[in-house]
Amino acid sequence: MQHTVYHKDTTRTLARHPKVKTNLEHFATEAAAKAALTREVKRGAVKAEDFLIAPTNKFWNEIEKTEVVKNLMSGKDVVQSVNTPHCCNPSTETYWSM
Repeated sequence: MQHTVYHKDTTRTLARHPKVKTNLEHFATEAAAKAALTREVKRGAVKAEDFLIAPTNKFWNEIEKTEVVKNLMSGKDVVQSVNTPHCCNPSTETYWSM
């Protein structure tokens, strides 16, 4: 079972934090997730009390927040995860130029 480290207020994953060096969104074990968080805390990139760890399935189904963005081409509102990559976000030029 995989685990996800996420910010307790925004539910953005650890890898989406600007100062963090890891690019992993999900970890194979809870111990690996704790180790990644500990490394980033020791580097001074994040504060441990701001982050939580949950099983990935529970995170996706119950915890992760959504946001409403405007589709760049049609102007309609689109609901998406707060962890949607920039290249998959229809409110960005990157999405429409690919």
